Amino acid sequence: MEVKVIELTDDYAKLLIKGEDHTYLNLLQYELVNDESVLLAKYNVLHPLKDEAEFMIRTSGKSPIDALREANERIISKVEEVLSQL
Repeated sequence: MEVKVIELTDDYAKLLIKGEDHTYLNLLQYELVNDESVLLAKYNVLHPLKDEAEFMIRTSGKSPIDALREANERIISKVEEVLSQL
């Protein structure tokens, strides 16, 4: 996965994510919208034949990068829990 920051402010981030599809992006969006400090989390696949998408995050009271990092940590924790049960 390759991530490029397109726009970054104190409460907004727009990222270009290459090498991922709906599987991961939808999970990331789900984790972000369950964070009370996240006002908006959405992504847009730019073209169905390209493996890149724009991901937008708007927050209140938290850096969007911190929100993204915390969401990824929750995803990792959940995956580890599932793997431990196998």
